[in-house]
Amino acid sequence: MTPEEQLKTKTVLIVEDDPMTRSSLARLIKYRVKKVYEAVHGQDGLDVCEQLGPDIVLTDLEMPVMSGMEMVSHLKQLHPDLPVIVVTAFADEDHLVPEADFFLVKPLLKTQLIDALQSAATRP
Repeated sequence: MTPEEQLKTKTVLIVEDDPMTRSSLARLIKYRVKKVYEAVHGQDGLDVCEQLGPDIVLTDLEMPVMSGMEMVSHLKQLHPDLPVIVVTAFADEDHLVPEADFFLVKPLLKTQLIDALQSAATRP
C-alpha cells in the first residue's frame, strides 16, 4: 500500500484554537484521510482522543485551557505510539516538544503537512 493509500485509512485529530486555521487545516486534509476530528484546546483534544481514538494528532502549541505541550505530554504517557505532529509559529527552543514525532513551523507548505501526515500514517 502506498503512503497516500495508508493515509486514506487514518483518522486525524486537529487541535487548534484559531477557528480559521483549524478550518483551513481540516479542508486541506479531509479528502486525504478517512475522517477529521477537531478540538479547540488541549483538554478538548485529550477528551476527543479518549472518546474517538484518532490515528494521528495534529496540534498547535499556544492554546487556552491546556497548551499543546501539556496535551502532547499527557497523550504520550497514555498512548506512546500515537503519532503527534506539532504545527506552531514558534521555532525557538522554548517551544520544542521532545515527545512530538514531527515539528512543523507556520507558515507551512501544503507539501510539508502532507509529507508529515504520510510519514505518520506509515509508521509501524
